[in-house]
Amino acid sequence: MTWLRDWSSDDDVALRVLCLPPAGAAAHVYRRWPRLLPPDVGVVAVELPGHGTRLSEPPARSVEEIVAPLAEEVEALADRPLVVFGHSMGGTIGAELIRFLRREYGVTPDLMVAAACEAPRREPRKDYTRWLSEDGALAFLRHMGGTPPELLASKPYLDMILPVLLADLTVLAGPRDPDDRPLGCPVRLYLGADDPGVDPERAALWREESDGDFTVHTFAAGHFFVQEKAAETVHRLLADVAHLRQPARRPA
Repeated sequence: MTWLRDWSSDDDVALRVLCLPPAGAAAHVYRRWPRLLPPDVGVVAVELPGHGTRLSEPPARSVEEIVAPLAEEVEALADRPLVVFGHSMGGTIGAELIRFLRREYGVTPDLMVAAACEAPRREPRKDYTRWLSEDGALAFLRHMGGTPPELLASKPYLDMILPVLLADLTVLAGPRDPDDRPLGCPVRLYLGADDPGVDPERAALWREESDGDFTVHTFAAGHFFVQEKAAETVHRLLADVAHLRQPARRPA
């Protein structure tokens, strides 16, 4: 697999969680999850080009460049219940992935979890164009919080992260596929109470993406609660997928 990193603890899992990272981050932000989850819950993380173990590749600059090849690998995971978990940018990509899977493969995941992410299709869409420069990407890092000051002052770190982050922000600022139907699955929204980058009212519009089954959970943290409060996040996720853990196997 090129796009996926399967870190499941067991080959015979009851369900899989497909984990999409935030802008500028790589699959490894979910590396702890298999140790925090029971072995029957599989963890499969997405590695985008230009990120993490694919650092030598040019990063994608549009949703379209990501979703089609990613869906080709994800479709093979649909032999059992599939949960899409997207943090920040990962929530936006996750929603577009679900639309593509339904349209091209007839597959609809069993649950979407959007963490620290406003509803990506709501008009007027969130404006990312003000961050589409190296100075803008640095301002974005400072605005969102979570990056230690010593890293923000480190030229080697900034030389590594800013081109990747700028490409991700270009993806977020770019067009979406005309298919704007709701996702057709339940949606869970996870928010940080002190997140400077997410408007709770705009985030709550994820309700319109759901099949009518929608709930919100708020963590006492900022934008990066998924990493900073990993155990608490996973505990909440386990409660939200409890009904999927003992299903009959789907045909391959």
